[in-house]
Amino acid sequence: MRLLFLLLLLAGCRAFTPDPAPQPALPQAYRVEAGDRATPEAWWRELGSPELDALMDEAFHSAPDLRTALARLDQARAAAARTGAALWPSVTADGDAARNWSKIRQRNVVEADAYGLGLAASFELDLWGRVRSLRSADSLAAEASLEDLRTAVLSLSGEIAEAWVGLCSAREQLAILEAQQRTNADIESALSLRFANSLASALDVLQQREAVAENTTRIIAVQAEAARLENRLHLLLGKAPGSLDLSASTRLPQPLPLPDTGLPSDLLQDRPDIRASWRRLMEAGWDVAAARADRMPALRLSGRFEQNGDDVGRIFDNWLANLAASLTAPIFDGGSRAAEVERQKAIRDERLAAYEKAVFTALSEVDTGVSDVLKQSGLVDALDRQLEAARSALQSARVRYGNGVLEYDTVLSLLLKVQGLERTRIQAKASLLNFQTGLCRALGRGWRQAFPDQPATTEPDAS
Repeated sequence: MRLLFLLLLLAGCRAFTPDPAPQPALPQAYRVEAGDRATPEAWWRELGSPELDALMDEAFHSAPDLRTALARLDQARAAAARTGAALWPSVTADGDAARNWSKIRQRNVVEADAYGLGLAASFELDLWGRVRSLRSADSLAAEASLEDLRTAVLSLSGEIAEAWVGLCSAREQLAILEAQQRTNADIESALSLRFANSLASALDVLQQREAVAENTTRIIAVQAEAARLENRLHLLLGKAPGSLDLSASTRLPQPLPLPDTGLPSDLLQDRPDIRASWRRLMEAGWDVAAARADRMPALRLSGRFEQNGDDVGRIFDNWLANLAASLTAPIFDGGSRAAEVERQKAIRDERLAAYEKAVFTALSEVDTGVSDVLKQSGLVDALDRQLEAARSALQSARVRYGNGVLEYDTVLSLLLKVQGLERTRIQAKASLLNFQTGLCRALGRGWRQAFPDQPATTEPDAS
């Protein structure tokens, strides 16, 4: 009766739980207003390229980076399952068989057989929640690993999109450069003919010839860049160079519409890196609770049931059972357990700072992304107007040069300017696409396409 009373008394002990984690103050809205169109989860499909869609689908199934993150997730889940096993009794079984011989006066041999079966069990009553805290911490670590996997999806989709946009830009630049090269070669031939008829100077011909050679160096450089980007895409997908067909897209797609950024608090749910940081903060809180519980007394129950006999058929006739309870309490450990509590608290403070940084980094990325998209869109429009004016000036200069009232230096300068603006416009358009895809990632779009979200109870309060 006394033992039962003691067990009931200890069972009413209060388990340790983490202290509530503070939330950083979030602004009510972003500084710069964006568009009003909802950003789709698979934002890359808005670019209208079946080739890019196929690359994304392939990457989400076989990319080495994702396979690495998946393996880490499996490790974390296995560790959580191992820790949770301590909440259940540990039961072991054993069996033995023995035969003894004895010799008396060198004549008689006596044989004796012995058989036994045993069943042992042990269990720690988790009075202060130490084991439950460790299980909760490891479960949150596994959830954080899942968010790391989703973050890897987010990063991978961005890297693939950036490499693909760069490849399209390089191919479009190559097409422009080849057209410019044909134009420059035709002009060189015309100048050579005019020089033969004493209508142009040798300097005019040499300057145009230098322009042809300079364009050749640009073509070689862009070809090398295109090859590098093709290999980059192969590497991201875990493929050998040349094994993917990347010939479909030769021009940059049209820019994406400006998305609706929503509220800053939405990032707490949409950004997997923030979600992972939050779970690691909660994990640290449970580790503190486990360290505090480890300073309290521990009650363990153990039992054993044994059966013995000198014959296998009669082994169940004799048995022995015992049940024991042991209570251990730390008295002096040199401050080891107290130091561990302080260490876990420091880890929690570190992760709180990391969580706040993750939140503010996400807010900064969205704010910067919106600003970059707006500024780059204005730059592309300005380049369009500048290119149109430069082409008109070149046309006028050619007419004046043909009438003999203008030196060829002016015509060549305007020609090179137009050709440079054509290339710059392609590069600016590619940068605009990269800013737009970067904004989609900053808003946390893309990872649900590969690893959909599941209902969870450990989300931070968005309010």
